[in-house]
Amino acid sequence: MPRCSKPTRDDEAAQRHQRRAASKPYGLSRRRPGSQQEKPKISREAQDKIQIAIQNAWAQPTLKKYGASLEAFLRFCDKENIPDSQRLPAGEVLLCAFAASRAGEIAGSTARDAIAAVKAWHVVHDADWNGGLRLKYTLRGVEHLAPSTSKHDERPPVTAAMLDILERKLDHSDPKDAAVFAAACCAFWGQADLGELLSTAQGSYKQGRIPLGSDLKPPPTRLGSRILRLPYTESKGARGEDAMICRQQGPSDPIRALANHTAINDIEPDLPLFAHRNKRGELVCLTRRKFLDRCNEVWARYGVSTRTGHAFRIGGTTELLLAGVNPDVVQAMGRWKSEAFRVYRETYIDLLAPLHAEYIGV
Repeated sequence: MPRCSKPTRDDEAAQRHQRRAASKPYGLSRRRPGSQQEKPKISREAQDKIQIAIQNAWAQPTLKKYGASLEAFLRFCDKENIPDSQRLPAGEVLLCAFAASRAGEIAGSTARDAIAAVKAWHVVHDADWNGGLRLKYTLRGVEHLAPSTSKHDERPPVTAAMLDILERKLDHSDPKDAAVFAAACCAFWGQADLGELLSTAQGSYKQGRIPLGSDLKPPPTRLGSRILRLPYTESKGARGEDAMICRQQGPSDPIRALANHTAINDIEPDLPLFAHRNKRGELVCLTRRKFLDRCNEVWARYGVSTRTGHAFRIGGTTELLLAGVNPDVVQAMGRWKSEAFRVYRETYIDLLAPLHAEYIGV
């Protein structure tokens, strides 16, 4: 008979492990097999509410951008003859292939946005997401391979001098111009994105997304500043935040601009704060597009290049930093959640310092 070999230390350790596992009814986790995969049975009504909530997790501009990226992903799958069953959920190899499909042609941020769109699609359909370490390094490689032509120049900010131009050239007795100037001053000195103040829909607005007349809190503070409630912000969502609109010396004082605007347009508490009366005396919502068109129309006469919505927030932050306001105060006033806002000082200081010096009379 063959002789039995003496158990090794590894064999003894394995036997001890088996005995410990056997002493517990469902293994080390004390869970029944398959319990992690089981989902609670909930009503159709509850499922529908989950779906509605998830579909409203992204802002409309983001969804529009994601829609184009998802179409690109599906076209890529068609080109590669990927079966429908392998598109959702998509394996990591497919995700990497899509991310790398335009390497050397696009910016890294473009590839990341496209992958984010595909991920959102998976979330909406409750499909497993298989993006992992390999996808992470693929996206990093796409970023390193991005051509110089794919990198946009830094968006130039609005400056205090540009607000002074608006103050001189807009007609402050005109309802629309009064609303435009008040919105410009509040966006700049309140360090607010235009999407937090103005509607993006043509001729209408979405409840709970932009300030109403009642969101401009009375009475003014002891120093004359006002609190403006922002019902929806990018960082806090529907919880909203309070923006401090501080009185300023000079032509672009937002408190004076608000007083003129609300008096001329007779803003009602339950309608958008930044609205204006039309020829029939009806309040018309000032949209982001109409606001930017009017501002850029005035600035173009002075050779100023077109500005975008975010340029107001960038400009207000930079102006305050250049004026020597404590960065911690700027961060708190601008509701910045990270140190990223300090980059604006480094990015624009060489560009704006001469203009700032001229503006304050140095």
